[in-house]
Amino acid sequence: KAVRSNMQSVFTDCPHREKLGWLEQDHLCGPGLLYNYDLTGFVPQTLQNIADAQHANGAVPTTAPEYVVFESDLSDFAESPEWGCTFVVLPFMYYDTYGDDSLIRKYYNGMRRYIDYLTTRADNGIVSFGLGDWYDYGDFRAGFSRNTPVPLVATAHYYMVVRYLTEAARMLDNKYDVAYYTHLGEEINKAFHREFYHKDTRQYGTGSQCSNALPLFLGMVPADDRQAVLDNLVADIKRHGNRLTTGDVGNRYLFQTLARNGLNELMYTMHNHEEAPGYGFQLKFGATTLTEQWDPRQGSSWNHFMMGQIDEWFFNSLAGIRTVEGKPGMKEIEIRPRPVGDLTYVRASTETLYGKVAVDWTRKNGVFTLKVTIPVGCTARVFLPDEKEPKIVESGTYTFKK
Repeated sequence: KAVRSNMQSVFTDCPHREKLGWLEQDHLCGPGLLYNYDLTGFVPQTLQNIADAQHANGAVPTTAPEYVVFESDLSDFAESPEWGCTFVVLPFMYYDTYGDDSLIRKYYNGMRRYIDYLTTRADNGIVSFGLGDWYDYGDFRAGFSRNTPVPLVATAHYYMVVRYLTEAARMLDNKYDVAYYTHLGEEINKAFHREFYHKDTRQYGTGSQCSNALPLFLGMVPADDRQAVLDNLVADIKRHGNRLTTGDVGNRYLFQTLARNGLNELMYTMHNHEEAPGYGFQLKFGATTLTEQWDPRQGSSWNHFMMGQIDEWFFNSLAGIRTVEGKPGMKEIEIRPRPVGDLTYVRASTETLYGKVAVDWTRKNGVFTLKVTIPVGCTARVFLPDEKEPKIVESGTYTFKK
């Protein structure tokens, strides 16, 4: 409901108060949005709005269309990198879902201008402005990032968009830009580690969940230290009673870092409760749409979808519906369901360009039963839980038991 009521010409933050097209939620919730809706018209329009709003110096505002111009005392709201990076990230999410790289090609020059603008704002590779992990959780009324340094979050996103642009340059066979932005990404990574990595403790920044999840998600952590940083992330979650401390920006990186490292049980435990912070707590207080604060008692809007990053996990982990790496467009699909906790069933479906992909699994009396529907002309590699070898199936409906 929160998404649909905010899906009015643009993805708005709330339908009753500001009604502005704040951009960060478009990519941070992007995979979930693409699983749920046909965005073949909506995303191209969003990218055109961003291109139209881009400033002459390459800056991308936090909202597009830019109906409100924030004055100097509100400059953090004007150009936060976690918001502006939608211009670079969203075309790749679109490509991954629909196999259409036209948005990457069309807006390549605009993406490059944006990254070059961030480079002019960087000090020895560190970007220090913006909102950071907006509305993170703690014993305070949420707002500006409190748990994680703003420069850490901004610089990590700077690195991320440079990585995306390097891939875009490779797709366009722009060898000069591939070399230039590859080198720039390496320099940003070095600066990030000089500024934020504590080698002695294997922690980034403050050691918050967002501080450690972001570099893990982005593949920035040295290989020899990766497990130790992941262990520190898990330890912090447990230290908070298996509860999160991330906000609007950090949520996706925390959720997907856990999922991609086989920690879905912890992910489930972290959310399967009715105590703040969490989705169950909002339901307990009668919310029928996502609230802006993790703790709705703290006020603000009761209809924001910016905290909806868990939807991606529902589809790509619990149901296990994924694109095959290197095969965009979902004509070739992977099904890797992850039964967790006390869940006894999961049902999910998504409409691809070729038809519906559906997953329906149950657990009963020690038997796991999986029913999969694949569209005509598509192929799926189906992995039952804990199995390493896939079963290859083509269009049709199949049932597997384990």
